[in-house]
Amino acid sequence: MPIPRSLARRADAADVPLTKAQAPLLAEALRRGEATRNTMEDALVEYGRWILVNIFDDDASAALDAKSENVLWRALLARAGGPTLRMSRKVLYVAVEIAARDKRINDDIWRGLEPGRKELLLPLEDESRMRKAAKHVVEMKLSQDKTREYVTALRAEEGEGPKPRATMRAVTSRVRAFHTKLGTSLALRALKKESQRATDEEKAALRAELDAVAAWVASARQALKG
Repeated sequence: MPIPRSLARRADAADVPLTKAQAPLLAEALRRGEATRNTMEDALVEYGRWILVNIFDDDASAALDAKSENVLWRALLARAGGPTLRMSRKVLYVAVEIAARDKRINDDIWRGLEPGRKELLLPLEDESRMRKAAKHVVEMKLSQDKTREYVTALRAEEGEGPKPRATMRAVTSRVRAFHTKLGTSLALRALKKESQRATDEEKAALRAELDAVAAWVASARQALKG
């Protein structure tokens, strides 16, 4: 069960009175917590590097932009969260993203940043911005909470969330992933069965989305003629 965000905020900023007996217990809990974090983050980094080298042939671009083209990656991702890989898809993505960015961002400050704050910088997507943000985070000694706020502010300055990587390879990969997931005969049979139970409003909502997809396909085909 995930910890509610409201309860996960930094509590050490609050003036919580402790007894003489409680203070050393808190200190030990903090020490053990940091040791656990270090162990977990080291394992995450090692696993991400292994995947990058062995699954993606040490190709950072393939790991960032063309994951769905990799059969081994798809097989691994399909097992995430299941009995053979009790690790979430998010953790898998973070491990690989950090490994790929570490390979491409040739900067000592970035490489020295611990994985927890690196993960918070990943939504910036542009590696130049990541490098500058890492420098700011380190120089200002920002905590994870403050780093999250800083990244949110940077993205707000751009007027929206993450910028899509619209390279030809990336678009092809995403279209293939969409078709692979929803274009099978099994998926279409499931849709037909589901449509028998759906309300008119739900059907109308799906038709509207399909119309939008069809319009995008037509525009994309036209763009390819240019």
